[in-house]
Amino acid sequence: TLTRSHARTSPATTIALAEKPKLSPTNAKALSRMKLAIKKNNSAFAEQIQAYRENPETPVVTSESEQSDMESDAESLDSEAEAERQFERTVRTGVVERPKDKVMSMAPEEITYDVVQKKLGEVAAARGRVTALDRQDQVEMLSFLFGAAHGAAQKIEVLVHKITVIFDMNNPMTSPMTTANWKICMASVFDMMALAADNPCVSLADNPVENDRTTEPAADEPITVWGNPAAFLERLDDEWTGSLKSTDPHTNAYMERLRDEAALLALAGLVADFLDELVGDTAAEPVGDGEAAGEVSLIREKTAAVALRRMDHIYYKTQGVYSATRNMAMVAKSAGADAKDAREAKDATETAGAAGAAADDEAGEEAEVEMTLVLPASFELPEKSDGMMEQLAATVYSNGNDNQKGNAVLYSVYFKSIHDDFYGARDMLLMSRMSEQTQQLDINMQILFNRTTAQLGLCAFRNGLVNESYSCLIELYGSLKVKELLAQGMQLNRYQEKTPEQEMAEKRRQVPFHLHINLELLEASFLACAILLEAANMALYGAIGWNQRQSSKPLRRLLDMYDRQTFLGPPENVRDHMTAACRALATGDWKKSYGYVSALPCWNLLGQSKDVVLGLLKTKFQEEGLRAYLLAHAKFYTSLSMEQLCNMFELSERRAHAIVSGMIADESLAGSFDQPTNTVVMLHEEATRLQKLASQFADKASVLVDFNERALAMRTGVLITDDDEDSSRKGPDSGGRRTRMGGRIPGGRGRGRGRRFDRAGGFVADAGFSGGVFGKGRNNSRGAQQRDNSSFVQLGRVNGGRGGGRGGRRNMGNDRV
Repeated sequence: TLTRSHARTSPATTIALAEKPKLSPTNAKALSRMKLAIKKNNSAFAEQIQAYRENPETPVVTSESEQSDMESDAESLDSEAEAERQFERTVRTGVVERPKDKVMSMAPEEITYDVVQKKLGEVAAARGRVTALDRQDQVEMLSFLFGAAHGAAQKIEVLVHKITVIFDMNNPMTSPMTTANWKICMASVFDMMALAADNPCVSLADNPVENDRTTEPAADEPITVWGNPAAFLERLDDEWTGSLKSTDPHTNAYMERLRDEAALLALAGLVADFLDELVGDTAAEPVGDGEAAGEVSLIREKTAAVALRRMDHIYYKTQGVYSATRNMAMVAKSAGADAKDAREAKDATETAGAAGAAADDEAGEEAEVEMTLVLPASFELPEKSDGMMEQLAATVYSNGNDNQKGNAVLYSVYFKSIHDDFYGARDMLLMSRMSEQTQQLDINMQILFNRTTAQLGLCAFRNGLVNESYSCLIELYGSLKVKELLAQGMQLNRYQEKTPEQEMAEKRRQVPFHLHINLELLEASFLACAILLEAANMALYGAIGWNQRQSSKPLRRLLDMYDRQTFLGPPENVRDHMTAACRALATGDWKKSYGYVSALPCWNLLGQSKDVVLGLLKTKFQEEGLRAYLLAHAKFYTSLSMEQLCNMFELSERRAHAIVSGMIADESLAGSFDQPTNTVVMLHEEATRLQKLASQFADKASVLVDFNERALAMRTGVLITDDDEDSSRKGPDSGGRRTRMGGRIPGGRGRGRGRRFDRAGGFVADAGFSGGVFGKGRNNSRGAQQRDNSSFVQLGRVNGGRGGGRGGRRNMGNDRV
């Protein structure tokens, strides 16, 4: 509309404004923008402005419609109530109310197919150049256009543009998506999947053929629109995980956010069914070379990725937690259906927007309505999670790439571990050969591998397998960075400074709180295993001699700190309890030692298996207490009654006899059984001076050799360990030293290391197996063929043995890294 201010703006006034001195760059830029806007606006009223300048006293003549519009606008602006309402809203929100798009004021019947297409083109062209407020206006406009769209294809296009605009409203690298926007986006994806399922003629593709259609297509005409449900699912899952990381885990908001996991599982099921149909359609068609084969491979990778997302929400749940999740999903499904019925009834009985506008005029505030997601009617979780995990893993194995297969293996091992299937989890991890090439994995996979190893150690501990549990957990506690390895926190190091980018990247790698493994339980399990393995050595060699031998360094470090303390109080934390228990058990006082261990409150986290685990621990402490007692006090006895030993350690006579017989057999106890009196007769033989000197010389020589080997390893990368000494007798054809990367170099002492887990775990692969998910594996004498055709980097030879110096031949095909 034309006002007198427009007409009064003369060239002289413009020149005067332009010639004003001392304008800052910001003000000068704003002035230029204002002049251009006035000039553009006045171009439509050039004739009227010229007539007014010739005769200012004559009123400007306008049409009746324009005059009525001007009068209505003047009345609305002169209204004090309206001005006060706008002022209050501006003060409350900090944003001046912006005019809505013209299409928002049009009736749905007036909006044609071409109008919707033009608006979608404008939204697509504005990506990357609009602000957050503009995107919010675009979301409102697209929500309005969804009801006015013509046909299922155009509705899907509107929903896709709405989803992308919501994704652009936040940067996932800095801040997660708000809960309200996440739910709006999730509801839009549900609507898109429902429209695609109800209209088979509409297909979704990543790169559809562009068309400038201006008319609505026929109902049965095939049409392809842009849409990537798998990518939408991954982004929503990442935003949900980021929201959990940024929420305080000790508040109700965290628990409420966890309830939205049911919506993710439901959407993942819909996307999986959608991709299965695409895989079936492409499998039925003949596949050639080039683009068609690449499209089939891409669909299969998407199928594997969606299956991995579903496994990511199931693998860490025990059966009790899974049942609770299933019940929560069913409750959310029924609540969503009730909310949908209530909204439909309200829309049928009330006029559109009348009550909401009146309430907004009265209160002057915009109330935030809690949105309830409507889950699809076909969504349902099975009662048992083990069958679902096996099915999803099989999908990944058949369709995924190497990294996806590796993740699926780790998820399966973790799942078996929390369900106390230690041998099944161990065999699966060994067959994958993943532990031999952990340095080649990406960092997220390394974190998952560490978490899986920790759960495998806890599983062995719950089953009473002390050696296996210690072997798994020593990899974590030997580095003193348990939190960082498990991605459950960051440890400050005064000798290492991190850049802000590194800190931000490390924060993004942290796992949510509900995925954390309790560090107190993990540490208590590891130290309990270390005590049971080292108590006998401490009793035999004493504190000084034990420190000079190969032992558990974390336990030895705790005992050294314990010895340096001036005042010793009652134990308070896990380390204090375990240190006191170790000192007591080394003297044979198993009751006192077990009392310290069983008093820890972290055992309550074991749940129903607490009593079973503590019972196994009690038996282990009784047996190790008997060994420690005999080793520490045998020199003070000439004979010991078996009946008295059974009473002291509360063991059966058969079990006590077996322990003593084993100690006599391996020559750790000098004695013999006297069957008529049922006693153990001690044989005291004083070592000669030559024998004592020879023993001291052997110990010092062993330490010197160890230091030399480690110095050589620091300079050449070659390391020879005690395991190589043991394995040197196992084969005649694989001489040479073992390198850090697992391969060999020719010559040397003829020592070679065999497979890493053969001795400790006793695992032997099935006949015909020579590789896992990561590739071909290594050559063996059976001539077995590889089961898969994935790529694999050869890291070294398998067979360990005594090569005899130069006899260790180097296999150029197997030893090359």
